[in-house]
Amino acid sequence: MSRKAAWFRQRKLCNFLMHTSTSASLHSYPTLERDRFLYLLFLWPDQYIEWIEQLTSRTVSRLCWGTPQPGQILRHTTLGLLETISPSGSLPNVLNFLRHLPFLLSPWKRKEKGRRELEMRLFDANLAFVQDGLDRGQAGPSFVRAFFETKEDPDERVRQRWGDVPEAVNVVGLMAIAGALTIGSPLQSYMLAMLHYPEWQSRLQDEIDAVCGGACPQWDDRERLPLLRAVVKEVIRWRPPVPTGIPHASEADDVYNGYFIPAGATIHALEW
Repeated sequence: MSRKAAWFRQRKLCNFLMHTSTSASLHSYPTLERDRFLYLLFLWPDQYIEWIEQLTSRTVSRLCWGTPQPGQILRHTTLGLLETISPSGSLPNVLNFLRHLPFLLSPWKRKEKGRRELEMRLFDANLAFVQDGLDRGQAGPSFVRAFFETKEDPDERVRQRWGDVPEAVNVVGLMAIAGALTIGSPLQSYMLAMLHYPEWQSRLQDEIDAVCGGACPQWDDRERLPLLRAVVKEVIRWRPPVPTGIPHASEADDVYNGYFIPAGATIHALEW
């Protein structure tokens, strides 16, 4: 999105919702899914990719809507989106002239239309789930619930700050898409790193045992686990989840190291 009113409004909503994740009421969700993940990994370690993707999609679903149930469909629609936008996915991304094919002659457009329709049905069903829970006083903590609670604020400016309900539901859905699978990539990279450098796994285990006494680390333990924090950051640097970054467009003519970049040029940042 370009930096216009909708972008500023949605960005502020994202910041507000992410701030709610600092609330202790949401901290139980990753812990619940972590315990489930470790149990499944213990029983069937050969299916580690499946368990990682379930961990991330279910955790994100809990954060966004207060339930893990949408996780499986969220995985499906997110993978379809990644295929649509990937250079190695949809063929028109490589052969640009194919984008001009009419809808009936474009299997890629039809596939994406079906994926988006399924995605919107998922978002609408999740909205109805949260609304029903609120009506019955049983809605768990979630981003959508936090948004609805702002609509009850006596201050008119607060109630109007984030736009209407459909826009907010879409913003939450896009946040879910952003985290459903990408978070699993560093977890897989960590496993790969420990296969290459098993001595670091031993050092990490020693630190965790010394600090946590045999228990799994909790969020509040992070300040006392400097080695763990360093390894997490190094894994993300070593294997960025999105190696080529997210494409942006320059807003005005610019010059970088003597190279002219015209306004509107697409820029990929190389995160390495």
